[in-house]
Amino acid sequence: MKLIPEWRAVLTGAWSSLIAMIGAVVLAAGSAWEYFAPEDLGLASWQYLLISSALSALVTGARVTQQEALAAKIAGYLKDTSGAVRKRVIGGAVAAVMALSVPMVAKWEGMRTEAYRDVVGVWTVCAGETDGVRAEDSYTAEECSAMLGARVAEFHGTMLKCVPEMAGAPIEVQAAVTSWSYNVGTGAACGSTLARYLRAGDWRAACDQLPRWNRAGGRIWAGLVNRRADERGLCLSGLT
Repeated sequence: MKLIPEWRAVLTGAWSSLIAMIGAVVLAAGSAWEYFAPEDLGLASWQYLLISSALSALVTGARVTQQEALAAKIAGYLKDTSGAVRKRVIGGAVAAVMALSVPMVAKWEGMRTEAYRDVVGVWTVCAGETDGVRAEDSYTAEECSAMLGARVAEFHGTMLKCVPEMAGAPIEVQAAVTSWSYNVGTGAACGSTLARYLRAGDWRAACDQLPRWNRAGGRIWAGLVNRRADERGLCLSGLT
């Protein structure tokens, strides 16, 4: 059991809490009935019972009565902390996407520390990195791994900007789409039919678009066919 964060404001400012505490004192006095009678307090028995009943009724009324000052305190607390909570939730979701998409990209892109030309002649290095790569570029395996993680996160972020609705998709869908966009480029990805299905919230239709992206340089490549099948499998695994 954990106290609510704004418990002090509720305990000291809520009328229902204050009345309930007074009522508790009165009821506790009743447990000591054998030691004194209401008359000892200068009250008749009916007066004592009337006070107890009135306090119980007031607690109920206080619970449904709006207290603007207390509401403002609680609203202020929620306003201050909701951003932090949202950041933690989003951060956790991004980490989960990265945990699936980075291995997927690494699996199909491979890892080469020396620059090379890919199947269509583009200079490439590490795990399929093509941005600004020159023929003489060379990296360590550790540098390539760090580059891969940063770039996959960048592609995921770009996809979320052009398709904000993707944030509501299952983690597996986001991971598969991120891997795909890393391969085809966010320019093509953001303007695709697949992106249109994501915007419509039709996750399954978006997953089913992946196998269509099996060409490079105008021809179908077996490696791309297999990669898209793998990405589609991951994508659909998030749908139940």
